Amino acid sequence: MPGLNIKTEKEIEIMKESGQILNRVMETLLHTLGIGVSMLELNALAEKEIEKYGAKPSFKMVSGYKWAICTCVNNIVVHGIPDNYIAKGNDVIGIDLGVYYRGFHTDSSWTVRIKDDKSEKNNAVDKFLTVGRLALDKAIEQVLPGNYIYDVSEAIQTTVEDAGFSVVRSLIGHGIGKHLHEDPEIPGFVSNSREKTLIITPGLTMAIEVIYNLGSPEVIYKGDGWTIQTKDGKISGLFETTVALSDRGVILLTKKYGPSGDN
Repeated sequence: MPGLNIKTEKEIEIMKESGQILNRVMETLLHTLGIGVSMLELNALAEKEIEKYGAKPSFKMVSGYKWAICTCVNNIVVHGIPDNYIAKGNDVIGIDLGVYYRGFHTDSSWTVRIKDDKSEKNNAVDKFLTVGRLALDKAIEQVLPGNYIYDVSEAIQTTVEDAGFSVVRSLIGHGIGKHLHEDPEIPGFVSNSREKTLIITPGLTMAIEVIYNLGSPEVIYKGDGWTIQTKDGKISGLFETTVALSDRGVILLTKKYGPSGDN
């Protein structure tokens, strides 16, 4: 992974533009996602929308990956390849999207439960997803000058584990910019003393990720070289946004969405 790359104010402004494109595409995908929609349809729509804005799908720039998005259905944790699977009521589906524009990447993920007339309420799953969104909020609150990456990690871990869920240990957030994955590593859990993690300073741009499971934190590879799923078969959630710290405070380069993908 490329080293630490502190951004100038001008570079952050370009990343804002990249994030605005990502936001519009993600809004379209979340609005389209519903019963009867296939993951391949979402992928084709994402690619069309990204190109409409003069940008490129970040994920297609990753060696060996041929799709514009990742679709994580139910027990898929990350890197789910879009296929012919058709969304059903009560499915838990995450969309992971990256956009490359004017030399810079932004990255975002959002997870929703597909609702129908028979499944308007699913308190256990809805609570699970609410906790993921809250953990992301708490993590963003820690992006302050003089704080440490430790503080971001602790906020995620405490929020998720206090609710009775588990943080995946083998997958983490990351710095982002000219490269999709840059330093620093941003775990969703504490693994070091606070002072041994990076101090957060203006110019740092990060893709903060809450990667967590309803059951065990253990994951396994599906066998296609990409897809990672829960070992116990229970559902997983992924909430991610790209942020920058400027001299004026934290900037959300990609936005957060409501419980069902609403603004």
